Amino acid sequence: MPSAKHLPLALALMTTTAPTMAANAGDAYVGGGFTRTSYDEQGAPEFNPSALIGRLGYYVTDNIAVEGRLGFGLSSDETSARLNGMNVTGELDIERLAGAYAVAHLPVTGAMSVYGLAGFSYAEAEITASAGGLSGSLTRDDTGFSYGVGAQAGLTEAISGYVEWASYLDQDAYEATGITIGASYGF
Repeated sequence: MPSAKHLPLALALMTTTAPTMAANAGDAYVGGGFTRTSYDEQGAPEFNPSALIGRLGYYVTDNIAVEGRLGFGLSSDETSARLNGMNVTGELDIERLAGAYAVAHLPVTGAMSVYGLAGFSYAEAEITASAGGLSGSLTRDDTGFSYGVGAQAGLTEAISGYVEWASYLDQDAYEATGITIGASYGF
């Protein structure tokens, strides 16, 4: 599982790649990645389901792209807690994720760039809970401002790898973030 402690190592390894990956206005790319999400709600245990997220982007300038993303859950996460003297088990499963973002790249070398992204995301998740022989579920969906940072490195002339951290939704009662490792193909 990718985690924040692995991010510096991944960034260091990405700087050792040799191919150039300069983007030009008018270039497009398609890609996807594995995301380990973190759903942290006030007063509840943290959930860490995984997702697969695809992305399609278009460079409007040499360093700025617009990007759309679609994703779905790969695995749910289950946790248990003791609440008011009762054992409660909860499970969270990502149903879908969609977003539109502006992505600004800062070239570090000919083969690597760091980037920031900002835009809006829509997410839908199913939450199931059981306690004392009773169970229930609800579907929660939300839309909100998203932001993140990442690094991308050329693996070949057309293929690049990336690692990214993003805050998909940061609401008053909860926050949903993700760390993604993936690859993109430029054309």
